[in-house]
Amino acid sequence: MARKTLCTLSTANLLHNVKTIKSKAPKSKILAMVKANGYGHGIRSVSQRLQGHVDALGVASIDEALALRQAGVTTPVTLIEGIFAPDELVLAAEHGFAVVFHSFHQIEWLRTAKLPKPIVAWLKLNTGMGRLGFDSQNGEEALEILSKSAAVEQPVGIVSHFACADEPTHPLNAKQIQTFRAFADGKPGPKSLCNSPGIFAFPEVHYDMVRPGIALYGGAPIVGKSAAEFGLKPVMTFRTELIAIQKFKRGDNVGYGAGYLCPEDMPVGIAAVGYGDGYPRIVRDGASVLIDNERCPIIGRIAMDMAAIDLRACADASVGDHVTLWGDGLPVENLADYCDRISYDLLTGVQNRVRFVWDDSQTGFVKTERLAVVR
Repeated sequence: MARKTLCTLSTANLLHNVKTIKSKAPKSKILAMVKANGYGHGIRSVSQRLQGHVDALGVASIDEALALRQAGVTTPVTLIEGIFAPDELVLAAEHGFAVVFHSFHQIEWLRTAKLPKPIVAWLKLNTGMGRLGFDSQNGEEALEILSKSAAVEQPVGIVSHFACADEPTHPLNAKQIQTFRAFADGKPGPKSLCNSPGIFAFPEVHYDMVRPGIALYGGAPIVGKSAAEFGLKPVMTFRTELIAIQKFKRGDNVGYGAGYLCPEDMPVGIAAVGYGDGYPRIVRDGASVLIDNERCPIIGRIAMDMAAIDLRACADASVGDHVTLWGDGLPVENLADYCDRISYDLLTGVQNRVRFVWDDSQTGFVKTERLAVVR
């Protein structure tokens, strides 16, 4: 393909991040979150590379879970939002998917379902996230029902989710920990509370299983800190190239809306990337890309297919030079800070017309013909 806009994905960095997480939670199992197409990295390809390195995979829906089985992934899978219709319980039982129960209507579906074998079940406790889950009082009733059900493998697990763990000093964190402990401690089933930021901020509540998401992919789990401070490496590097270099005069405008006026005679590079690729349209002054290890500012408005770059710091730049948008050498959080986005949003927003290429060198991962075509 002629257009050189691509994402290079590092198997070595993915497995490095798994090892880093394990070192922080050595007594806990790893439920790796691969929902939302593996945070934009490819749910199938990420999961294939995680086989044998994590204990389970977390998905948002049964469609994602079935896609993994069709791709040959045999790692246990957990439906973190549970089931959305009664017939999904049968599929979950047939394929051995663990199911999170967060409401009584799901439990009612379980009561009437005819399953081929019992399912692994988790009870979702709302400790302060204010989204899904039972409160402590209703949770006791729900847990009793699940614990007495012949359709459920015993014991039942208990799971909850932090709302503000990326801000470790937020008072809600302590409240959620207290609520979870009061409900879960002493009960026989496995327990899980920590997401990526919780893994690094609250080791005292790692419990039986931790659920890394953004940390797996090398994103910063704590607000105001870099991923490198936690020993994490970016899995995705988003790159393009310069397709033109213009010599503009002082006062010349750049891009739609003529929003940028050149303050002096200056070189301007045009890169083959835009919001049609997943690079955000609204980027404030100060955002930069990396050209030949030099940070160069984005100027003007991002178009569907192109972006303009101030090349005054890269006077020797030429057509065909690589432009790093985020990843190796330029954390994705750097861009997020200049467009009112978060790293999760940017990583999951890369569009399908961008090529995805995995670098499997030095990892021992061997592609088969079947694995090579899936993302």
